Parts: sequence; C-alpha cells; structure tokens
Amino acid sequence: VPTFERPAELARCLDGVAALDGAGPDLEVVVVNDGGTPPSDALVDALRGRLDLAIVEQPRRGPAAARNAGVARARGRFVAFLDDDCVPASGWLAALAARLADDPDAAVGGRTVNALPANPFSSASQLLVDHLYEHHNGAGAEPRFLASNNVVFPRRALLDLGGFDVAFPRPAGEDRELCDRWRRHGRRMAFVQDAIVHHAHVLG
Repeated sequence: VPTFERPAELARCLDGVAALDGAGPDLEVVVVNDGGTPPSDALVDALRGRLDLAIVEQPRRGPAAARNAGVARARGRFVAFLDDDCVPASGWLAALAARLADDPDAAVGGRTVNALPANPFSSASQLLVDHLYEHHNGAGAEPRFLASNNVVFPRRALLDLGGFDVAFPRPAGEDRELCDRWRRHGRRMAFVQDAIVHHAHVLG
C-alpha cells in the first residue's frame, strides 16, 4: 500500500485488510510512506495483533517507486496492491487467491467500484476506469490492463521484470505500462469479477 498524507484513508484501508476473510498469519502487509508524515503510533497500535504490518519510509518519489519498495520488502510468493484510499471487500483476497490457485504464474486483478457515488469527480474517475477496462478487457478475451489499486502479481516474476517504471512520478500510466510489458514477455493476465475494492477517490 503506497501512501502519502492520507492518514484517515490509510486507517480505513488497513482496517479493511485486517477484516479480510481468511486473513491469517501468512498475510504480510507493507505500507510504504512516500515522503509524507509517518503513520502515527496510534494507527500502528490499533492494528497491532491484527496484522503483520511493516512500515517502509522513502523520500517522495511517487507511487510507482513506493510499490517497488513494498515488493522489495515483502517476503511472500505473491504481492497484492491496494491504494491507501481503497477498502477491499471482505472476500477480495480470497477471490484473487482462488484464481491464482488455478494459474499461479498469472497477474490477477479485480473490480474497483466507486465508494463515493455522490461525488461527481469520483464518479467521473470511475467512468474513466470502467471505460479503460471495457476497451482493454472486453469481448471475453484475456485482459490487457489491470489497475494497480486492485491487482496481484507473482513476486519473483515482477522483480525479474523490473517492477513498476519509476519514470512515472505520479499516479497515471505506470500500471498500463507494466501490463503492456508483462504481456510482451509472454506472461498471462486474468480478471476476477468478485475481487472487489471500494475506491474513495475524493479528487474535487
């Protein structure tokens, strides 16, 4: 989970992660603070005993570099990505894991829904994501794009590919570039409709 100056959103995100179905001792959570105010002791203390939580600090370099730092710190076979303003549904990780059990070499992503339907900016952002998914993933073919706020990769394969491109200093395009590079190297992608993340993208 990359984060920057959104403590309330991060707290909600991590609370949702702690409440995931089947979240057990093998679930490791890495938060990468991208040059902002470090997560408070109160936030960390509230999650103690509920999550195997690591906080990684880095100078401000953007979410692509922050995700790479999280991958470097992680120990598991697979690494799943959320944004700090996202809350996973309780069955999110179980749905992704079920698909990975069938194809452990694939990148697997799920469905992101707007958590702020009354906010016109958030609704517009969601329409853009929906359009990208329809354009890249329509007609029942293998998907070509999985957004970085709801996706899991085999960790070793992601490291071998070089991770996210840090030439993208802001949250735009780095996930599409990675998906293109992943596919160019002959790697598979899959979409799971039931792996749901609620995105509270405030914007305006």
